[in-house]
Amino acid sequence: MRKQKLLTKALAASMAVFMSVSQLSVPAFAAEGTKSVSIAGSTYTYSAEALEGYTQIGNSGLYYKLTNGTGFSGTIYGTSNLTYKEFYSGDVSSTDSFDVVTTASTSKYSVLSNAWTDYEEESAEAAGGYHVKGVANVNIVVDSDLYVESTILKDANKELSKAYEEASDITLNENPTQVPSQYKTLQNDGSYVSNNKTVTTVTDAVPTLTTGSTWGEYEIDVVETSTKYLRNSRQDEGFPVNSTIQGIILETTEGYKVGLEHLSNIWVQPYKLSFNVANEAATMGIAKSDNTAEFAKLVNKTINKITYVTPEGNYVYTFADGIFIKPAYSEEISGTFSDDMKSFTLNQLPTVKNGTLTVTYTVGAGHKKTPYTLYSGTIAKSVSLDLNAIPSDAEGGTYSVTISCDDYADIHVAIPVTEDQKAQLQELIKQAETALKGAGADDSVLLAHKNEAAELLANESSTSADAADLINELTELLKPYQSTEAPTPSIPDSTTASKPNTTTAAKPATKPATTAKKTNTTAAAKVKLTKQTTKVKANGKKKIKVSWKKDKNASGYEITYSTKKSFKGKKTIVVKSNKTTSKVVKKLTSKKKYFVKVRSYKQVGKTKTYGAYSKVKTVKVK
Repeated sequence: MRKQKLLTKALAASMAVFMSVSQLSVPAFAAEGTKSVSIAGSTYTYSAEALEGYTQIGNSGLYYKLTNGTGFSGTIYGTSNLTYKEFYSGDVSSTDSFDVVTTASTSKYSVLSNAWTDYEEESAEAAGGYHVKGVANVNIVVDSDLYVESTILKDANKELSKAYEEASDITLNENPTQVPSQYKTLQNDGSYVSNNKTVTTVTDAVPTLTTGSTWGEYEIDVVETSTKYLRNSRQDEGFPVNSTIQGIILETTEGYKVGLEHLSNIWVQPYKLSFNVANEAATMGIAKSDNTAEFAKLVNKTINKITYVTPEGNYVYTFADGIFIKPAYSEEISGTFSDDMKSFTLNQLPTVKNGTLTVTYTVGAGHKKTPYTLYSGTIAKSVSLDLNAIPSDAEGGTYSVTISCDDYADIHVAIPVTEDQKAQLQELIKQAETALKGAGADDSVLLAHKNEAAELLANESSTSADAADLINELTELLKPYQSTEAPTPSIPDSTTASKPNTTTAAKPATKPATTAKKTNTTAAAKVKLTKQTTKVKANGKKKIKVSWKKDKNASGYEITYSTKKSFKGKKTIVVKSNKTTSKVVKKLTSKKKYFVKVRSYKQVGKTKTYGAYSKVKTVKVK
């Protein structure tokens, strides 16, 4: 009996030791699966196990704990890039018109430091441009727990909710607890609200409205009297509202507010701004606005306040009399030049108040434009033109005919397609046919524009403005098929021509337009390049991996991608080695579907020729 008791005690002791070892081994085992992240000098450890002292992140299945450093509490500050929809949220009456990627441009990527773009040096030239996505370097305040948890979830490659995704994109300031002058608040639902700070209010500036200007259908110039806040020179120095500007808000007397975008509405000299109400592409060749639906609501309204948003605060300009946004004239007014260009005849007379007819000949483009007035005076059925106003050594330019009045926006008189434009379109159609044949006829955008040009030439009612638009578009679309040194067609003042209803005509006795070179017939063009075979797959957050076959005859490859099946707004990455057969494309838009194609190219000297594009592949970005 005693032996049995001793054995029982021994067994109990053994079981106790076993249970003790088992209980100790659980956290020891779990600890082996922990990971750590460093945030502003503090270390946070996380695990998939519910360890003692650890806090669960929602229902993510992850638990974390501060294991080194002081950590954070309350709110912290950093910077992030926001879409226009996010940036203007709560500050304008509606953000419905803003797209995820709002504008496209072909130059000036660096002139506005707080324009958020997808510009990449190695691809911008080949792609013919880049996109403006929103506002960069915006001050953000965020709950510290939300920021820490978002960083951990991102490190663990977990799917992020809207709030966590936004928080994970924030870059903390060097001193995360120091409050900046002005900031946006990231809320727990992933939306933003403003803590706008007005630095100063200006009441003695004078606004001037121009309709149908170089920069858009409506242009407002704000001229200061006693103040000097708005940059109006080539340098930022001395102007608190300068190239670092983040936004501009127009406000009507009724309190309706509309936000502006960089390069389509906001320029490097922010005293000048513009917008379009009918044609998003009416801005002169710099960028396209997608907010025309909101701008259209300003017509027949009076703007009495303009707010300039800077990282340091807002500069608010108020106007006692305001700026009345004149409506557009409802009927099209057309006219014709005489064969010798010495007179102009209106086909119909508009019914307007205090109208003035102006015929102008303009040489140059952009800031280098020089206008020469051939007639300015009373509206008449036919007027004589002073061609002596044009210098004898003036280069080829454009004729424009406008009617200004008190009750309507400037009326741009339409004229028929000129003989010079017909010749240019015929030549561009030929070049497009050659390019499409060489590219395997898979460029649907170029094909559509070629067909549109043919239809325009066959339509007797086509206008010079329609032709000017097509000439500009076809010239841009053909650039990737040309030699790097091939000149583009000599189109008189293409920026003015791209405006809706702007009239253009060839100057008499000008030289025939120089046309771009056709597809290369050099040694490079004689090399047979293989049509590419492409594979595309998602490769982590906001990235895809593109693979293709090596082409021994090629100098390199071009990867072209877009969120549009038509490849509108496309980007192109140039791979300069024929030995490289894959590329990771970064900084894409999460949850978006992308269309991708690849082609090889051969370069001999400064001349390039291209192989056929691969079949278009699609991929959805994580």
